[in-house]
Amino acid sequence: MRINYFILSEKRMYSDAIKMMLDEIKKPSTIYDVMADLRADLATPTNGTVIIIGPHTAQDPYELCQDLSRTYPLTAVILLLQQKEIDFKKAMFVGAVDVLDIECEESEVIDSIQRAEKVVQQKVELDESSKNKKEAKIITVCSTKGGVGKTTISVNLAASLSKHNVRVALVDLDLQFGDVALLLDQSIDHSIYDWVKLSYENGDKSYSKFMMRTKAGVDILAAPDLPEFAELITGEHISYLLDVLKQDYDYIVIDTPPAFVETSLVALENSDTILLVASLDLPALKNGKLAVETLGVLGLKEKIKVILNRDSEFEGMTKEVIEDVLGLPISGRIPSDYRTVISSINNGEPFVLKASRTPVAKAVLKICEQVIDSFPKEKINKKKKKLSFFSRRIF
Repeated sequence: MRINYFILSEKRMYSDAIKMMLDEIKKPSTIYDVMADLRADLATPTNGTVIIIGPHTAQDPYELCQDLSRTYPLTAVILLLQQKEIDFKKAMFVGAVDVLDIECEESEVIDSIQRAEKVVQQKVELDESSKNKKEAKIITVCSTKGGVGKTTISVNLAASLSKHNVRVALVDLDLQFGDVALLLDQSIDHSIYDWVKLSYENGDKSYSKFMMRTKAGVDILAAPDLPEFAELITGEHISYLLDVLKQDYDYIVIDTPPAFVETSLVALENSDTILLVASLDLPALKNGKLAVETLGVLGLKEKIKVILNRDSEFEGMTKEVIEDVLGLPISGRIPSDYRTVISSINNGEPFVLKASRTPVAKAVLKICEQVIDSFPKEKINKKKKKLSFFSRRIF
């Protein structure tokens, strides 16, 4: 890795001596007399930088070091000062890699430069790692009324995402009566309750052995098999779980109960997109309006995308009426198809896989594509190949 070497000192004789020493060890450097000139070259750095600050009377060298270290994180600063100016504790506080007597041996300066190079290299590697590190996008499906098809949409959306060769986790937060495992024909060997009791509270908090791989290519974390276990799972558990899942998956789909409880609120607050499922009946519409208002109070309204499920024509109940009541546009519409959906549920196979050519499957697949396209273009960890995301508005 190529490193820049900059020397800052108003004492030209010292700057020239340092530059000569760097030239001898084949490390080309640039001398600056004033901070403004150095800052101009640091504004668009292409590599890590080692900065050597020599004697300086116009400004405290320790202040200069602190300013450079905090403003330009890919730098390592060495202070080369008069003996009487050396304060090791102060140097450590302002982030200097080393502080040396200007009259010290040349070998000491070289050793210090080599340490600074290692620091710069570590900083650059961490910076590149941070830039390449992508966290999963969280999509939470919610409704404040039961029976609107929320779980069916969650399962089929997760299966649709998996078709894009990305890693998908599906978390069932309907902790009392969750049916995600049932809709995927998966017996519950482990659940989120088991993770909490066996790993989070009495182990290393690892979650992987509690995830179940399904034929749909989706990893699921099932709801507890007994409703009474729900109260033992808290928002703290969910917050930690989502943080670790985001490091290993590309998308996390969360199914929630038909109520705003602590665990579902944590999921909603951590979501990138909230799919609010509505249907063409007055109770669902009333509850949907309350949901929008509640999420608005929490500052989450801009994340909401309304999905109209079982879309069909009813007198007096139109798309425009629903949008007017909810105060949000309908972003996705899924037609009513009782036969396809029930067959899918009874067979434990998502209809986007089993009956991908039906209108109901095409509608969910379209929502999936629009969800993907709503996120900024970036590289994420694919199972097989790279997939580009193009920035444009969702749905």
